[in-house]
Amino acid sequence: MSDMPSQEDIVRWIRHHHESLSPSQRKVAQFLLEGGINVIHLTITEIAEAVSVNSSTVVRTAQALGFEGFPELQSMLRKQFLNQAKIAQRMQIGSQQLLEELSTARQEDAHLLNTVLRDEVQTLLDLPQHVPTHIFDEAVDMIDRAGHVYIIGLGASFPLALNFGIVLRYIRPHTTVLTPGIDPIPAQLTPLKEGDLIFSLCFARYTRETLTVMEVGSQRGAAVLTVTDSHVSPAATRSDLALIVPFRLRLYSNTVVHFALLDALLGALSLRYPEKTRERLESLEELYTQFNLLTLKGD
Repeated sequence: MSDMPSQEDIVRWIRHHHESLSPSQRKVAQFLLEGGINVIHLTITEIAEAVSVNSSTVVRTAQALGFEGFPELQSMLRKQFLNQAKIAQRMQIGSQQLLEELSTARQEDAHLLNTVLRDEVQTLLDLPQHVPTHIFDEAVDMIDRAGHVYIIGLGASFPLALNFGIVLRYIRPHTTVLTPGIDPIPAQLTPLKEGDLIFSLCFARYTRETLTVMEVGSQRGAAVLTVTDSHVSPAATRSDLALIVPFRLRLYSNTVVHFALLDALLGALSLRYPEKTRERLESLEELYTQFNLLTLKGD
């Protein structure tokens, strides 16, 4: 097909081409249209089983609609639905998924805590598929060679940004966490220059201010690195390198895998400068003692 749909027109595109599909492909298309945001996390096999067709039919449906394969179609659906979905809808869908997993679990495992922990462990095990070692190493190099690192993560991503930045500045002092509510973020970006790095944490729904910071970084000649949820997310398309942690519908967006990935980056960087990192941390401990900030057990 000569013209492809925009991110906002994918539903209209499917409806427009519905009649040109085969009967089995129409079943798939109808399921995608009626399933709404629920379809963004389903696999090809799950969709095929839901409409009683072969998995190959799901792939051919995407191709008949002008896509190279189903992942491209699902990515566009995902982008549109997540941009439109409200927080309440996401929480409702996340709760629904948990209930479905609980209902299919073995009796001895049918507890919410076991279900959530099992999901987190599986997500951690799957991470190397999404962040290959050579991409990880390239991200470490980008952080290491930057003149100054500016970290941006807003909303639910702010705890990730803050925790990462707190530790990173002891490994390499020239680090700033862009923090809302102090100075305006544009004012905090004033020293940004060529050779610096914008490190963003940006997941659906994508914060406009984070995306603008990334754009400003590129315009000023800074490198742009992001942790985001899709290779076609607005953050990924604005970055020089993207570390992908696939989106999961849960009650909150910060899961163990995000912290684990950031911890791995910090570990890799600290191993490059063990002595300097140790010296800075020892200096910090001395200051903690001088200020009497920490209370020992029993004091």
